[in-house]
Amino acid sequence: MLCRVTDGRTPYSQALAAFDHASILASLSDDVTIRVAVHDEPLRGKDTAAFLFGVLTQEMAPFRLTKEVAEGDTSVVLFETSLRGESAHGLNVVRYQADGLVAELTVFFRPLAVLQLIAEVIGGHMAQRFGLPEGGADD
Repeated sequence: MLCRVTDGRTPYSQALAAFDHASILASLSDDVTIRVAVHDEPLRGKDTAAFLFGVLTQEMAPFRLTKEVAEGDTSVVLFETSLRGESAHGLNVVRYQADGLVAELTVFFRPLAVLQLIAEVIGGHMAQRFGLPEGGADD
């Protein structure tokens, strides 16, 4: 399946650029898999994605998309944002299923200082919801 692109953007990246929680969720499959640096295990399902994108839209500044490259069933979305005044660059690798909805999403951030801040802020919300990763707390 080829990525659906309108005005140079896929539906997922259009929703991300609008920073609209409902639109982002509408672009995801019910069984979407999300991989993030602040949680060891992949996150699965739209309910989990609703929580994660809810936290992101609360804690981070709106995303400014800088580039999207789409080929076949995959796109790469580059964006800029900030968290608590710290500038961040992000990259999403997105794989689409046959109906055009997002099947898999892998999220990267830089620089390291921002990734550490994301781990602290976003990771804290995730630990409350999903538990600590193995080795994440003293026994």
